[in-house]
Amino acid sequence: MEKLRPTLWRTCRAISDESRLKLLWRLMQEGEMSMTQLAQSVGLSSPNASKHLRILNSRGLLKADRRGLYLFYSAEPNAGVDHAPELLEALCTCQANAVSYSEVIRLATAFTHLRRVAIVRALKNAAMPEAALSIATHISPESLYRHIRKLESRGFVKKEGERVWLEEQKKPLEKALLDAALS
Repeated sequence: MEKLRPTLWRTCRAISDESRLKLLWRLMQEGEMSMTQLAQSVGLSSPNASKHLRILNSRGLLKADRRGLYLFYSAEPNAGVDHAPELLEALCTCQANAVSYSEVIRLATAFTHLRRVAIVRALKNAAMPEAALSIATHISPESLYRHIRKLESRGFVKKEGERVWLEEQKKPLEKALLDAALS
């Protein structure tokens, strides 16, 4: 079996969808469900639910088990996918604490672009002036400004004057996302 290597920014795009979060939350509540039961329980058509479940499965956030004609899903991480166990555990904590879909989506969108991941990695060891960060990441100053604003609005970086640095994260989802971005 080939090891999955999903990128963080694509995984964040996968969890930045309310329908996918509804499916995932339902699996966290119910344990295991067939695709048809799951689709009906969240009000999606079977083809639509199937598409969303395949996306979550390809990111290592679900386990799919075929039994005859039926496909059953459970919210179990694929241990072969980097950071899937930590991300799924953080998402389970969000579900248990009734964190809204919109808040999970807001946080995940911090890392839905490869350039924002590059910015965070460049800031891993120390704060940097924006000009140095632009050079280190090969991102134009205009584009860098937009990406920093998004990361700052999500609480992952802080900017004061020209200096930018990473903010320490304590909440499970924020910490799991930042840890995944830094690795």
